[in-house]
Amino acid sequence: MILVTGATGRVGEQVVRTLRGLKLPTRALVRKGSEYYWLNDTGCQFFFGDLRDPQSLSRALRDCQYLVVCSGVRLEERHNNHTSVTIDGHRALFEAAKKRGVQRVSLVSCAGVDRGYEIPSFLARKASEDLLIHSGLDYAILRAPLHEHHFLELAWQLHDKGKVWLPGPATGTLNPLPTRDLAMMAVASLDLATARNQTLTVGGLETMTAQAAVEAACATVGVDPSGARPLPSAAAALGSRIGRPVRRYANRLAEGRMWFTEDFSLDGAEVAARFKLPGTPWSQALADTNATLTLMRDPAQRDKRMVHPQFYATVYEPGTARLADLPDGPPPRRD
Repeated sequence: MILVTGATGRVGEQVVRTLRGLKLPTRALVRKGSEYYWLNDTGCQFFFGDLRDPQSLSRALRDCQYLVVCSGVRLEERHNNHTSVTIDGHRALFEAAKKRGVQRVSLVSCAGVDRGYEIPSFLARKASEDLLIHSGLDYAILRAPLHEHHFLELAWQLHDKGKVWLPGPATGTLNPLPTRDLAMMAVASLDLATARNQTLTVGGLETMTAQAAVEAACATVGVDPSGARPLPSAAAALGSRIGRPVRRYANRLAEGRMWFTEDFSLDGAEVAARFKLPGTPWSQALADTNATLTLMRDPAQRDKRMVHPQFYATVYEPGTARLADLPDGPPPRRD
C-alpha cells in the first residue's frame, strides 16, 4: 500500500492517478471538508486525517510500505501554516512512517530551498527535508520548480480582469515542470536505485524565462499577454513592512518574486533521462491542463465531471448525480 499526502492538490492528484494507472494499491490522506471526491474515479482508498493530528497519521500509515509526500501550504492561516503543517506536521508524519516500517519516502519539495533565501515557505521546506534526511527512513527528495498551473492561473486572471500583476520582472529562467511529469518522477523514485537517499533538483524539458512561460499560458487561454505586468518592487516591499494583516500574502508574493527573478534553469533532458521518462512538451502540458480548467469553470460541465462525494467513498460514474443533491462529507476541522 502507498500513502499519498496532499492528494487533493495539483501534484498529489496526479500522483494518485499515476499510481492507480499502474494498478498499485493507493491510499489518499485527505482533510475533512476537502473535495476528495474528484478522485473517486481512481478507485483509491481514502483516509480522513490531518498532518496536525499525529494519531491520524499513524492510522493512515497502517500496512503502508511506501509514502509520497505532496502536502504543503499555499496561503498561510493562523492554524494552517508552514510551522504547524510543513515542519511539525511532516515531523509527525516521518516519525509515524518510521514506526510503521515504511520502506521509502518520496518527498516533493521546492527548488532553491538550499540557497538561503529568507522566505518562510523556502525555510520550512528545507526544514522538512532535513527532518526526513535525519529520520532514518530511506528517502528521495525532489526539488521541483513551478508547474503549469501557476502560469495558467495568471493567464485566467488576465482573461477575467483584463490585467494581472506578475510577482516579479519575469526575467528569471527556469524549466517549468508539468505536474504529470513530476508525479511520474515521484512515483519512479520509490524504487529507483539512483534516487535512494538522494536530493534531486528536477525540471521540465525546456528552459525559458518566466515571461515566456506566462506568454505561452496566455496563448493557450487565448488572451493578449500585454496586460500582464510586473508588480513594482516598491509595492512588493511595502507588503512585507505592513505586518500581520497582509503578511501571509507578502510571504507568498516574496516566493513568487524569487521565481520570477532568479535563475532556476537546468538540463531538462538529463533529468528526464535519469527517470527514464520521455518528458512532456511545455505547450502540451499547458493545453492538457487548460482543457480541465476550462471544463471546471463551467458549472454544467463541472457537474457532469463530478463523481459521488459520499463519506465512505465508492467508485461512481461521473455525471450520475448533481452535487447539490448529494450529502456533504465530514465537516472541516475548525480550531
